[in-house]
Amino acid sequence: MNKKLADYLENKNSTTKDESKIHLSLKEDSPQDNQITFVDFSNNYCVCIIDIIDSTNNTYDILESKKIKQYYSVFLNTMTSIISRHGGKVVKNAGDNLLYYFPSTMNESNHLDFQNVIECGLSMIDAKDQMDLLLDLNGLPPINYRISASYGKVELAIVANSHSGDIFGTPVNICSKINHLASSNQMIIHRDLYQVIKEMPYFDDYVFEEIERKNHGNDHHSENNRNVYTTYSVRRFEDINKQKEIESKILELHAERKRINQNRNNSSFNILLIDDDKDILFTYSAIIKSQGFKITSFSNPYKALNDFSTTNPYLYDLVIMDIRMPGINGIKLYSKFRIMNPNVKILFISALDAVWELLSLFPEINDSDILRKPVESQQLLDKINIALRK
Repeated sequence: MNKKLADYLENKNSTTKDESKIHLSLKEDSPQDNQITFVDFSNNYCVCIIDIIDSTNNTYDILESKKIKQYYSVFLNTMTSIISRHGGKVVKNAGDNLLYYFPSTMNESNHLDFQNVIECGLSMIDAKDQMDLLLDLNGLPPINYRISASYGKVELAIVANSHSGDIFGTPVNICSKINHLASSNQMIIHRDLYQVIKEMPYFDDYVFEEIERKNHGNDHHSENNRNVYTTYSVRRFEDINKQKEIESKILELHAERKRINQNRNNSSFNILLIDDDKDILFTYSAIIKSQGFKITSFSNPYKALNDFSTTNPYLYDLVIMDIRMPGINGIKLYSKFRIMNPNVKILFISALDAVWELLSLFPEINDSDILRKPVESQQLLDKINIALRK
């Protein structure tokens, strides 16, 4: 970068002592507590529900509160870990069940991500013996559960007071309707997901069987309902050698994806830059462009949000933004971006003395994700490279 640009950056990054102590009100312009705000974005996703079978009877005779907590903790923590490992995102849990979805399945060409949905469910079933052993060691009864999965259009929303996300739509409703059709420790998928997976190259690596539904004569809609809720069980082949062969193929695909990402050129990365100060925006943009990155910049945070949602939430590999901006601040943008793409990498740049508030609101944000002004050009580029390559 030339000296003129470096000097310009230093001047624009400089802040007065008073400016650096401006307090960011995280509740500014906040909607009422518990109000749900829909994000202006919807797409097709794989959605799943897992729930414990007959958990009330299982825990009815457990008198110690500590034991009941252990029972649910073993299940919820094990399943949450498996979901995360396969690229899923838990939306919420209600007692003995979890609602989760797979953000990367918005693109049907991502074959591996759809296979992750199947592998996630089957890995949950595989975890039963280990959980039962742990429960037995703590004097608790064994656990049984079932998993349902569907695919279709989902609406994304934010719960205002918690900055957490929620999902609505037909796949969620269908999963709740068909879940009871699954046998104990079984995964089932709705026909909409089955039709997608049927076209995938790994379809023959699993056993799919249609589940029979009884037609109740007193319901004139029953035949139509039976078609709407057509469901298939899914399981692995019993042949151990075939299972090992499939596992090996999956590992190779993941390794190849990792190699491709690590070897990407700077020109293949898309970065979204947001700052209401147009001079700073120009300066940062010039620095980043000088390294060959593709960059889209906005001084208006609302326009940035609209671009993120309407273009494709998975277009951008990295978002860099100021915290304090008029209209919608960086905190609110972060929540909305995370709902639309939970995996997008985000860096904050700010002169505000509000870092502790940001970290307390979002434990997943590391202090290293926040750059404090003034920011040196090399420091900015180093942070970008670390974020994109890790």
